[in-house]
Amino acid sequence: MEIPENVRILGLDYAVVRAELEGADGEISPRRQTITLAPGMSRGREEQTYLHELVHGILDQLGYTELYEDERLVQGLAVGLHQALSER
Repeated sequence: MEIPENVRILGLDYAVVRAELEGADGEISPRRQTITLAPGMSRGREEQTYLHELVHGILDQLGYTELYEDERLVQGLAVGLHQALSER
């Protein structure tokens, strides 16, 4: 799976950048329309982190505030997507 430099989430363009993060592997900023990934992760971990932040972005765009905050749900969806996309 290749992580793009830009991704469109339900009509909004997000930049995907790599930068040091304090205590996290990734984060999304719907306001700035960025997904930030910490450098130095293994390929699989980076892919799962990207998908995790992508799921957050989708839930934000759909207005599902409570689900956006549900890290267990978001991580489960990210891992499931990663597995499905990696087994092609």
